[in-house]
This record gives sequence, C-alpha cells and structure tokens, in this order.
Amino acid sequence: MTDRKMWKTGFSFGAVSEAKLQRAARAGLDLVEINGIDDPENWSKVPQWEKETGVKVWSLHLPFKKVGRPDDPDELWNEVFPRHQELISRCGEAGIKHLVIHSSGESKELWTPEGREIRMQRAIERLNTLSDLCKAAGCVLCVEVLPRVCIGNCSDEILRIMNTNPDLRVCFDVNHLLKESHVEFIEKVHPYIVTTHISDYDFKDECHLIPMRGQINWRELQTALELVDFKGPFLYEGVGIGHTMEDVRPNHEYLKNL
Repeated sequence: MTDRKMWKTGFSFGAVSEAKLQRAARAGLDLVEINGIDDPENWSKVPQWEKETGVKVWSLHLPFKKVGRPDDPDELWNEVFPRHQELISRCGEAGIKHLVIHSSGESKELWTPEGREIRMQRAIERLNTLSDLCKAAGCVLCVEVLPRVCIGNCSDEILRIMNTNPDLRVCFDVNHLLKESHVEFIEKVHPYIVTTHISDYDFKDECHLIPMRGQINWRELQTALELVDFKGPFLYEGVGIGHTMEDVRPNHEYLKNL
C-alpha cells in the first residue's frame, strides 16, 4: 500500500521550453507532460533542462488530430502516424519514458455494435504498432481512458486492449469515467495504471475543473489508489480555465490531506 503524500505533482502543458520548466520549478511541480517542444533543435537539451530545474519531463501526449480536421485517429492515421514515429524517437533520445495516446475519436460508426467492433480492431492494431515502436525506443505507450462513445471508455474495453500486448499501459484520466465508478475502474485496471490526468467533473461529461470544483470524491479515489499500490504521479491536465500552473501544487497538497 502506498501513501498519497508521496505522489509527485505534475502538470500538462503544450510545447516544452527551458523557460516553462523554470516556471514549473518555481510553482513547486515535480514533473510535466508535454505535447512537443518549442524548437526541434532543442530535444537534446531536455535532460540538461531537467537537471537545472529539478523538473522531470514525465510524459508526452501524442497528437490525435490535425488542426482543422475531424477528431478521429482512425481516419487520420496515415497523416498522423509519421509524426508519432518522429515523437517516439525523440522521446527515446530525450529520456521521456511515457507516451499518452487516444485510442479513437467519436465516429458515428461507434454507435453500432458492428461499427464499434471494426473500430476496436483497428485501434488495437495501431496501438500495438505504436507500442512496439515505444518499446524499441525505451518508452511505454499509455492508452488514455476516454469518455462518451470513444474506444476505451470503460474498464472492460481498456482490459481488452491491454490483453493484446504485455507492454501497453494506462493513463487514468479521472475526469473521463461515465460508465462506472472510480473505485470499480481502479479495482479492475490497476495493474496497468502508470500515469494519470487529474481534474474534476460532474459525472455527466468531462469538465476539466480543478479538483474540489466538481463531484469527485477525492478521499475515496485516493484511498482506492493507495490500496492497489499506485505510485503516482498526480498529473493535472486541462484545469487552466480560471486557474494557472501555480494553483496546482497547493491544490494537490490539499487533496493529500483529505
């Protein structure tokens, strides 16, 4: 059993730069998730930035759409996959160990059992391809729990995906569960959960509120994670509406003491 007070505090933002890591350090953060880098020539500088600031670049969120195009990884696979390959390679070089991925968008096909099965099979095939690339680069692919009709919107679908490849892991977005409780999900999926996206919501749809502004029972959720020996981090994502990076550490300290 772990102790929630030992979980590291993280925050997700866009492209990383030395200045952003310096700001994260001043805000008391231990680690961050990024979606890219300010200048492609700076990937080799990431380890030095980490050493100087004390802030680890824990994860990178792989892109799942292109600007102005539908949010559908299945339809955009051929366009996005080369970028995935490049980012996985760069993360391997920079020592960024966790890559987060969405398994699907919200195509109309997902509303029918037949269409959903087709999309599930495609998602599994592509997630396995990316996972193998991650393994070769010394990284791990983390499939994000998604809301609504997306593939991977419940423990049963996440476990089905996990069972296709021993190297796949899970990013537990606690703001996305709409079909089961947090405790139920954790009890089933916990062996695979290695990272999180932390925010609050109303149980009707994702809201990305800062914790304590929604309906999540944070004491219960944290206890459930402690009981399965989760080792963190608590990585805040999407809580920027009315809040800044500087609000994250105080909020996490409050949660730890519930």
